[in-house]
Amino acid sequence: MDKIILQAHELFKDAGFNYAICGGFALEMFAGKNYRGHEDFDITIFDCDKHKALQFLHDKGWKLYARYEDTRYANIRSIGDKCLHLIEDPQNNKWDDCDNAVAVLPGSYATPVFIQRAGVYALKFDEPKLTKLDFIKIVFNKRQDDSLTAKGTSLPLDKAVLYADGIPYMAPELVLYLKASEYHWAHPLQKHKTKADFKAILPMLSEGGRQWLVYAIVAEFPDEWDG
Repeated sequence: MDKIILQAHELFKDAGFNYAICGGFALEMFAGKNYRGHEDFDITIFDCDKHKALQFLHDKGWKLYARYEDTRYANIRSIGDKCLHLIEDPQNNKWDDCDNAVAVLPGSYATPVFIQRAGVYALKFDEPKLTKLDFIKIVFNKRQDDSLTAKGTSLPLDKAVLYADGIPYMAPELVLYLKASEYHWAHPLQKHKTKADFKAILPMLSEGGRQWLVYAIVAEFPDEWDG
């Protein structure tokens, strides 16, 4: 098991909320092998646990940034019961419409840097590859009854979240669906990684998993994926 995955599980296993590893690391957990490098570490947390999770990371010394627009992030100053308080957010300094956030440890290779708009940051990467758990991308997905809902599609929880050595990770067909949904507006490097992921993982999916993936992509994003 990759040491970064083990570091993440050690951090979150007793945090008091559910989480699952997603993105490229989840695909490699499914495959049982490493097949490419990683620039970030992704986890998913239920939207209902957003404030609890952010407060947990804040108390552990992580700097937190909510996605403001596309690849721009606003610094989270504090976490209230019902809203996130952002520093100098030009629109509204009490904001809870946050489906993505990043957590950064001091000294991380991912450095938030100011851009022109006050209080909004972009991320500068000083290294081409993540070597330790000091930068986490967090996606907040919804739990509806016993299903996980992400970007317009749902899977029952027992199919959406799998386990390897007791560590939860997002099912590969759902990870690939999310990657496909972002393909057309992604950076060329991200597109290259997505193609590598499909090439490595698609043959390993069950017939049911492949059928679900094709249906989900065609039904929800008919114009956003060229295969």
